[in-house]
Amino acid sequence: MRAFLLPLILAATPALAETPLNAEEFDAATVNQTITYDYGGGLFGTEEYLPNRRVRWAFEGDLCIYGVWYQKNDQICFEYETDPTPACWLYFLDNGKIRGRFMGEGGGWEILESSRDGGPLPCAGPDVGA
Repeated sequence: MRAFLLPLILAATPALAETPLNAEEFDAATVNQTITYDYGGGLFGTEEYLPNRRVRWAFEGDLCIYGVWYQKNDQICFEYETDPTPACWLYFLDNGKIRGRFMGEGGGWEILESSRDGGPLPCAGPDVGA
């Protein structure tokens, strides 16, 4: 009889909810790192996380742009100098890799860290910003 109860107990147990990284956890996992993100089989872009919650971002082969990030509720939001509209994400740490879920318009899709290093972000052409 026990063999029949175990599947019922497991099916009735709710899955643990994912807990997004807060600002301190996100900063500790990213500061002084350059992280490349993929989405569903393709390259999304690369972000260099600078001290004081500043960032430098580039889509593949694009110019680098500067921005800042901050925590808003449980989301990490980015504002870039070329577009002041915040881009907000939920970030999680999965097996030591950053995973982000976009929360803006059309959100719900995810990016996943594919590589990281401590070097500066290579920019195509001159940097945009200061």
